[in-house]
Amino acid sequence: MSEFLSPGEARCEYSLRRNDLAKENEIERVLRERGIATIEMPLSADDFKRFSEGMAICLDECPEQLAETFFKADSRYGGEAGYTRKEKKIDERTGLQKADPKSYFHFTEAARGCWREQFKNGPKVLRDFLEDGYEIQDALMGLAKETIGELENAHPNISKLYFPDGNSYSFLRLLRYDGYEAHSVKSEVAKPHYDISGLTIQAYADAPGFWAAKDGVNGRRKHYDTAEHEAYTFMGKGHEKVYGKIDDIKPLWHGVDRIIPAGVTWVPERTAVILFVDAPNVDYHLNQHDTLPQLVGAKTLALV
Repeated sequence: MSEFLSPGEARCEYSLRRNDLAKENEIERVLRERGIATIEMPLSADDFKRFSEGMAICLDECPEQLAETFFKADSRYGGEAGYTRKEKKIDERTGLQKADPKSYFHFTEAARGCWREQFKNGPKVLRDFLEDGYEIQDALMGLAKETIGELENAHPNISKLYFPDGNSYSFLRLLRYDGYEAHSVKSEVAKPHYDISGLTIQAYADAPGFWAAKDGVNGRRKHYDTAEHEAYTFMGKGHEKVYGKIDDIKPLWHGVDRIIPAGVTWVPERTAVILFVDAPNVDYHLNQHDTLPQLVGAKTLALV
């Protein structure tokens, strides 16, 4: 017997439904119509820059200890926390890029106490970086609770789904994409995908290129640049798995284009900070086919 609820069990356990008679508020309307909404960001760009620089310092001064932060939260898909390095990879069968060259770090509630104990005598730069991450995660979780609370009227008990008994299950991702020579790379920074999450907050990016397509894989792409004290929020595949056809707020198809200014020969590292909010007691039963449907289609054609 699984320790987690299935999407169907979660609908019953929390009496989840769509209240079509409820008065629609602004964020509900925008998410339904556009798939993505702008929300106020309490943190500054400098807060995120210091956070990113903290990981760069750790990579330079204590890379071995940083690598020891890897933590598996639980058995669910996408449940890894800590530091990960990924090199660019190409799917040999399809020719599609599977992974972008980057370093990233995931903060999650389950790892917090473990890391504090594990590194209590560790390098100060690492302990400072972890504490900065906890502070940013807490601030963004406050924003996530407000955002989900705004959906409560039309989605009764949605707050119980994502924050049962005050608990939470989230992943704060700090991404540092590699710098590169402008003429050497033609691919996207982040390939098109759906998020695993229930709710995503695209909190910060220090370079343009983020785009979203409300109507999915074949939808029209629109670019969204991150402005000071603003962020974007949207739903992931996890929300769709739980609510199914009863909700008309759909997961957002999105990615990051590589935008290179004219005359530039070297493009520096790109930093992004994203919060993924999930239901603590639910296994969405997702896999790569759900979040990267283009790979499935390519594999099918290759076998014909």
